[in-house]
Amino acid sequence: MTLSHSQSPKTDLELLDQVAQGSTHAFGEIYDSYSTPIYNYLLRLIHESSVAEELLQEVFLAVWNGAEQFRGHSSVKTWIFRIAHHQAVSWLRCYHKNYQVILGDEALEEISAGSATPEEHFFTNWRAEQIILALDYLTENHRAVIELAFVHDFSYAEIAEIMDCPTGTVKSRMSYALRHLKGICHGMDVTPLGNRG
Repeated sequence: MTLSHSQSPKTDLELLDQVAQGSTHAFGEIYDSYSTPIYNYLLRLIHESSVAEELLQEVFLAVWNGAEQFRGHSSVKTWIFRIAHHQAVSWLRCYHKNYQVILGDEALEEISAGSATPEEHFFTNWRAEQIILALDYLTENHRAVIELAFVHDFSYAEIAEIMDCPTGTVKSRMSYALRHLKGICHGMDVTPLGNRG
């Protein structure tokens, strides 16, 4: 027996339209779909579970309140991550004044130098746990582009929408972030997987 049209799973846009009309059921479906990835994204940027929980609630309060204003210029997923990203950045700027200070400028330049096209092989050469540890040494912006691209599978254009910056800036941050990660992983005194016997 096939599902009728009315029984077919609703798209995010259909659910958000219903949220705009006050449907708590539709809101619950959106929350169930996105609360875990949004929480994980916030936690990766904030590093404090209690704060990530608080911001998660603020994100979905903004989704509830802003559903009627959604114009569909991006996907619902991109829109929700954009809200989450801005909530995290706002919190970091208010409560964590050194949020962009991770390594001295000279150290960052040193890491970048001589790292030719690390994007091509980085994630196949290093263990996941090494990368996760290394991510903590990146700035919020560099960590965000890695997280959004490789964990949440956003395109550069979608990341630009979430982070409110040009696509070229996203590409530049991605290249810079991967070069930093490579240098940081080398600094951990561990061997890339490709070099293991």
